Amino acid sequence: MKLLGVIATAAVVGAVAVGTGNSQPGSVDDAWQGLGLKIVRKASHHDPACPPHTFGEVNQLMATMPCVSLSRTLMTLADDKGTTIVVHIAWVEYGTRAGAREFKRIEDIHGTGDVSPLPGATIGIADVRFTAHHYDSTINGTTTVTAEAEPLTGQPDDRLLEDVTRIAVLEPRP
Repeated sequence: MKLLGVIATAAVVGAVAVGTGNSQPGSVDDAWQGLGLKIVRKASHHDPACPPHTFGEVNQLMATMPCVSLSRTLMTLADDKGTTIVVHIAWVEYGTRAGAREFKRIEDIHGTGDVSPLPGATIGIADVRFTAHHYDSTINGTTTVTAEAEPLTGQPDDRLLEDVTRIAVLEPRP
């Protein structure tokens, strides 16, 4: 099932590669546009210390295998039909690919903890409880990138929220 979603997302990214001329062909902005979404608000923060921004087993892992750095982004995406989606992206950098893989292994298990999102106030919204029901992750070198999405307004379907996380992990690190 996940493979079909990846193919669907790849098709969306490929389909919008022609773009509108406003951004690089095949860019993440084109992918958002292909879903009928645009970034409305976005804030990012870089932290050299990771454990204070994690909880659960993810935090326990950080105690024994600290990361090198952490970047977090909170953003909202909106369409022209009244749907707003809030997205939390985390870039957790380790000194080795093995460290990034171990972090991803723990993080990918639902209920094992997480990287805490930036406060909603950083983008002018209330704090959001992320459930990890709309989640994706990838490894880029020695960095694990995770993304979660939740509806803020409107009634986005699960497929859209899943597509959002698949594209969000491709966002460039701030």
